[in-house]
Amino acid sequence: MAEFGQTNIFDDVIKEDETFVIVVQEIIDEPGGLQKRVLREYPSLNMDQMKNLFGHLKDFYMEEELSETGKYFDITVYTNEDYAGENIYAHIKRYRNSKDWTATTK
Repeated sequence: MAEFGQTNIFDDVIKEDETFVIVVQEIIDEPGGLQKRVLREYPSLNMDQMKNLFGHLKDFYMEEELSETGKYFDITVYTNEDYAGENIYAHIKRYRNSKDWTATTK
């Protein structure tokens, strides 16, 4: 999964029955600062479902237009059905006017 973005250093201990959550957000520029707007949330995915959906979402949001105040799209994969930073499996961003996904390191 390393080719997709940030990879959890504990990949070698992920259980066979691990579940994943994918969250798609648009980061928008508001007068008070940047705000996150959740566009989609996909819980309880097994490894194969997560990989297939992650690839589909990358393709879909590559072509999707940001809102007028949108700065970038953010796709994050979490393990353990938990939205904590230590449970991030993969994290990528696509900025306005870009045709590439940016991988974020821990």
